[in-house]
Amino acid sequence: MSAPASLRKGWCPGALVPMSAGDGLLVRIRVSGGRLDLDSVATIADCAARFGNGIIEISSRANLQLRGISETGLSGLQRRLDELGLLDADAAAENVRNIVASPLADIDPSAVLDTAPIVAALEARLGDDPSLHRLPAKFGFLIDGGGVLPLGDIEADIRFEALRSKGGPYFAATLAGAGDVAALCAPREVPDVAAALALAFLRGAGAGEDAPRRMRGLVALRGAASIFRAADLGSSTPPASLRRGAERRDFLGVQTFGASYCVGAAPSFGRMTTGDLRLLAQEARRCAAADVRLTPWRAFIVAGLDRGGAESLGAALGRRGFILDPADPRLAVVACSGAPACANAARAVQAEALELARSVPAARGIALHVSGCEKGCAHSWPAPFTLVARKGGYDLVVNGKASDEPAHKALSVEQIASLLAHEHGGDVSW
Repeated sequence: MSAPASLRKGWCPGALVPMSAGDGLLVRIRVSGGRLDLDSVATIADCAARFGNGIIEISSRANLQLRGISETGLSGLQRRLDELGLLDADAAAENVRNIVASPLADIDPSAVLDTAPIVAALEARLGDDPSLHRLPAKFGFLIDGGGVLPLGDIEADIRFEALRSKGGPYFAATLAGAGDVAALCAPREVPDVAAALALAFLRGAGAGEDAPRRMRGLVALRGAASIFRAADLGSSTPPASLRRGAERRDFLGVQTFGASYCVGAAPSFGRMTTGDLRLLAQEARRCAAADVRLTPWRAFIVAGLDRGGAESLGAALGRRGFILDPADPRLAVVACSGAPACANAARAVQAEALELARSVPAARGIALHVSGCEKGCAHSWPAPFTLVARKGGYDLVVNGKASDEPAHKALSVEQIASLLAHEHGGDVSW
């Protein structure tokens, strides 16, 4: 496949239409259900070195991003991805295939059902229906199979959460910004319900510069009940409390799911090198693993191991520097790529974020967001502390987003570390 005629900046990239960044082209590989076989993992590692700068990132949507891809190497990369079955038929289909799903629903005995067939059916519907190709690039879907790793902490425009009943499993469909109103459907109805709600969004949002670009905005304008009516769906109060999130202790390190052992690990800030990914593939193969699952927590899970293999793999990944301890303070910090990878970034924030992580005791969620600019791409939601890079230091936003008014300006890394230590006295409860 050939490279696109024009490369735009500042939107949601793909493999067919990448984004131009400060370090070259950024290619995002949308991985179906987050599941990759070991041969694909090894091939992607090789592609990152051959066609890019060797940097690979796990996104917050459980996809992989390859950085520094050259324009001359793009077509070669696309051919390799096509051979792996990781390339869409066209850019329009790729653009709307934004689905996050439960990573272990097929092997977790406490999950309601395996989400993989539903993900595949929804992907086919999104790709085959031209009327859905008008959805905004960041518009996303979520399919939560329940179990040990629920997705309640992951945002999506339209979400489906599996529930049990005497008649079998079913789903509650809810909208961003309105979790108290739902439409109920059978698993086989998920693609049709998703399409109906997406089309209702397009009709309700309309066109123009002020038109809502995400479901949350339309819900604020029209209300969730009216959107369900526009989709010809009945709505009611969900039969259970849905928005339950996963705990790091439930997927990091050596874990058991039924008869299967898994190893969960996270690279610092979701970023790996070619060498890291190659080692992951080699060690997983040596330990007879089945596959690798990407998660929306910027971590991965190696599945299908026996106990000895899991312990051996965990030790190898730990030696490489991957995070396996759920109390590791690096997990409480999120950081963007920074300079020079991003042309908008004022500083090389990755190294400074790693230094600041030493001053942030472990927290349940994100405690510190380090952003290269006020766009805040790595974390669009408020954080207890958000640092916005400037050429002369960092602005500090307290309990807000990168675009909010800072409480302090032009702080050095040393000043920030001292402030964090003083503010929390070595104990984070936020």
